[in-house]
Amino acid sequence: MDKASQRRYLLARLAAERGALLEGLLGLEEPTLVARPVFDDWSVKEILAHIAAWDRWEERTMRSMVAGETPDFSAVQDFAVSNAAFVAPWRDRSLEEVLAELMAARSDWVAWLKSLPDEEFFRPRAYSGHAWTFSEVPLQVQWEHDAEHAAQIARWREAGELKGRTGSPALLLAALEAAREELLAAAALVPAGERTSRAVCGDWTLKDLLGHVADWEWYGVAGLRQMAAGQPPDPEPIDTIQSWNEAHAEARRDQPWEMVWEDLHAARQAFLKVLEGMDQAAMAQPFPFAWGPRGTPYQWMAVFVRHDREHAHDLRRNQREQKES
Repeated sequence: MDKASQRRYLLARLAAERGALLEGLLGLEEPTLVARPVFDDWSVKEILAHIAAWDRWEERTMRSMVAGETPDFSAVQDFAVSNAAFVAPWRDRSLEEVLAELMAARSDWVAWLKSLPDEEFFRPRAYSGHAWTFSEVPLQVQWEHDAEHAAQIARWREAGELKGRTGSPALLLAALEAAREELLAAAALVPAGERTSRAVCGDWTLKDLLGHVADWEWYGVAGLRQMAAGQPPDPEPIDTIQSWNEAHAEARRDQPWEMVWEDLHAARQAFLKVLEGMDQAAMAQPFPFAWGPRGTPYQWMAVFVRHDREHAHDLRRNQREQKES
């Protein structure tokens, strides 16, 4: 694997753990996220503020290294003190503000990582007897950090039997964004010249797969619009999932990559536009679903978090198989 491909794979793994962390919070309402302790006096909100602060610390530290400065490692000398200091400014901030910082901290860091020349990203560095290679230490530390807290939250949810048919709209938006970032980071693993030729999911190419994601997102938009208008979702008759997928894939067969890519983003923007017009009460309104029991618009939208993440997993698996073959 060349250096550019290796960096894309590391970033895809980073995005995957963030997607898993936020998906694991779906179905929790705001009072639970901000007031119910997970451990000690930290709620989920404090945990997310803590995670964002360490993303910011990683970026500051790495930037100082690239600038040829001696980085400040005082934060890692006493984690209890540092964590308390990092979280304190966010104690009285809203969940929406903490989520915005969580997403911005990661987005800023990843954008900077992508901007680094290969020689900087892969340069060996040594400070106080510790070896630092951006391609090995900081990224892995951060995705393991996300995974550690995701597992902690999962145990807390299971112990408290915390399940729900609705949840925080702000958290749902963050989970949708993280899942889409995970999908796009995984899609970047496929070289541009192979997007329409290499099979990445069964017989599907990347173009086919992203067209499939867009088709289902448009289906989701139609159903969500109906629920926003107080009607049960019934956007399009489906005989079987397989036949629906095959028919829509065939309809896109001759479309160029650029058209599919633009439609993927257009579908997401349409989806978010409907979501922005719905309040918590509207998102919690139960409706009969065509394929089974009653559900809420919140649950309808959560399906698209899982859908993006499932196909991101497919793409990462395909990349591993390509590497091993």
